[in-house]
Amino acid sequence: MYHRPPLEGPRQPANRPGLVLPGALLGLLLVLALLAAGCGMGSAVTNYIDSTDTGLRKRVSVAPFTSGPANMKEQAVALQQAIIQNLAKQGGVVVADFAALQGEMEKVPKSITNPEDRAIEAGRLSGYNALLAGNITDLSVQRMLKGVYGFRDNTPFLTLEVELRMVDVTTGTVVGQEAFKKQEKLDDMTAEAIEGGGQPDAKLVSKLMAEMTKETTAWVTRHVSALPWGGVVLEVNGDRVRVSVGRDTGLSPGSVLTVYGLGERIKAGTGQELSLAGPRVGRIKLTELGARSSWAEIVERASESKAVKEAVEKTRKAKEDAQRHAKEAVEKAKKAEEKAKELAAEGKDDKEARAAARTAREAAERAKEIVIADVPPPPNFQVGQWVRTH
Repeated sequence: MYHRPPLEGPRQPANRPGLVLPGALLGLLLVLALLAAGCGMGSAVTNYIDSTDTGLRKRVSVAPFTSGPANMKEQAVALQQAIIQNLAKQGGVVVADFAALQGEMEKVPKSITNPEDRAIEAGRLSGYNALLAGNITDLSVQRMLKGVYGFRDNTPFLTLEVELRMVDVTTGTVVGQEAFKKQEKLDDMTAEAIEGGGQPDAKLVSKLMAEMTKETTAWVTRHVSALPWGGVVLEVNGDRVRVSVGRDTGLSPGSVLTVYGLGERIKAGTGQELSLAGPRVGRIKLTELGARSSWAEIVERASESKAVKEAVEKTRKAKEDAQRHAKEAVEKAKKAEEKAKELAAEGKDDKEARAAARTAREAAERAKEIVIADVPPPPNFQVGQWVRTH
């Protein structure tokens, strides 16, 4: 059974005037916000992004793990450290200090009040790729009915439950959320003692934690490996662009990257805003690599590409064709109406001529209503746009 621990104390916005939150509390707010949000919308949005960038080193920050059971706080810290150490050994990953992210959150515009959104925005501008949050949600005795009906045993188990949640910082979408459960069978006397307020055997808890650590670290490894690498545009200065690409990503001077505009902003059921991938803006080539950010030169603008020029030319021709068609339809309608009038003047009531004139006039009106929209110009390079290797 999954139990979410209650929030200890009131939740305050990170940007409240005159309020300074301690680092630990700010971390707690972020973790609780991450664990509280749903993941269905995030999974769907993530499908817009392919995973061809998985070979680059990604910056991952792990928020302080929390614990619902008061007696498992040390184990929460130990689990977090085990995951961090495993990520460091994994290769292709740069584990970023969460305290540094908290400092960057102070620079986020005060208009962004949600703690998770503030952390994501700070992570994007700092070149992070993912945020991981974890929570030990339960350590209790759970009973399981086994056997044939009428002869069932109410078998007690010591049950440990943990929930992990990973967010793709570049897109603001959830790439993974899962609840894990580990159990160890107990005898009735031991189970009743724990249910009565006693502490479970430390060795048994350690065994469950070891199994949990193995499974959760494997889960984190899989999700980080599958996570597409991404960066953002930090500054635009003429034909030069500064991006959140550092030497630690594995890219070198001369590497060519593709920049995409931010697409539609949609809101999940939790209120979290998510960005869809927008149109292609152009390509840039890295020239000056720094530790956390780099300068690049613009080598291609989508607005100047052959495909855009062809689309503009095709639209121009379509407009000309539509105008010609409308003009011809009007001329045809005039001739049909004149013929009907001539017949009427001669004392002939030609129903077919009148019907043809009416049909031609209706066709002319429809032709005049045809509107060919201009090709929308691709967005120019702007701060906050996505950077990919493809």
